Amino acid sequence: MKKAILCIALTAALSTSAFALEVPSETVVQNLNGSQQVIKTYTLPPEGDPQELIEEPFVLEGYLYTFADIVKTENRADDTRAETETVTIETAKNDLSLILEQLAPTIDYDDGQYQGTLTLDHTTIRTEAAGYTTKSYTVTAAKTIGPVDRNDMSYVPATTVKDGRTLNLSNVEWQVTGTELVGGVLMPSSYQAVATYSGAASYSAATGYVTTADYVGEVSRDGVESVTYQLTYLGEADASAGSEDGPWLLSVLSTRWPYILGGVGSAVLLILVTLLLRSRREIRRLRSEQESMLPEDNDEEEESERETDSTIS
Repeated sequence: MKKAILCIALTAALSTSAFALEVPSETVVQNLNGSQQVIKTYTLPPEGDPQELIEEPFVLEGYLYTFADIVKTENRADDTRAETETVTIETAKNDLSLILEQLAPTIDYDDGQYQGTLTLDHTTIRTEAAGYTTKSYTVTAAKTIGPVDRNDMSYVPATTVKDGRTLNLSNVEWQVTGTELVGGVLMPSSYQAVATYSGAASYSAATGYVTTADYVGEVSRDGVESVTYQLTYLGEADASAGSEDGPWLLSVLSTRWPYILGGVGSAVLLILVTLLLRSRREIRRLRSEQESMLPEDNDEEEESERETDSTIS
């Protein structure tokens, strides 16, 4: 049932839209040098079809009008506006010279309506890191200890601090800084230690850089924005008009028939929907009455059977 209602509604809507003609922006009725004329003016988009504007002969105020001529006038748009376009580039380094190599001094702009040339605005160049990653490196430090009387590791600290970071001893090189004769043999008398310390460190490094910049300038358009059509209909006295009301009625029908048919279609649709809803309510009422009568019928049958058994016995 719902599908039937939907089909009827769609049919009525399509019928109404099929008769919805383009409405003229201006209609002039005039008599020019003895020529009775109706001039209708329409404004359509550039892709509009003017042939759809031409009407069949119609009667208006006692005259039968037929199509005679159409005049086309293109309405051109010629204006300018300020435009800004933002571009984005990527570089491996945050180096202005590398960035400017990828930013053209000017770019062409065309959005299908406006065209022009935009110029790079250097004050709008903005660069930031595209992302970050963690990188590791080794920190080293050398420390000289001495002179000491012997090459003993107890003189060498196990750790040292550099830039607030604690480094561990990684290597020691002993050097002789003094000698003396012992039993006719020259022996080391003092030493110094060159200790090397190292440690791991990390830092956050950019994975790349993203730069945005604005191009600014004026763009303009010069093209057909719309088209105006003037349709001229020539009229002759309608000999078939039998009364004063006849031409008036025919003119009304000839100019208003799309809206009349649309209104009639809507009224018919409303009536059909109302009838369908009433039918559904009536069917439900009849079913309800039938169901309520079933128990009474069963009681009558049982009473009849009991009377029959009594008669037989």
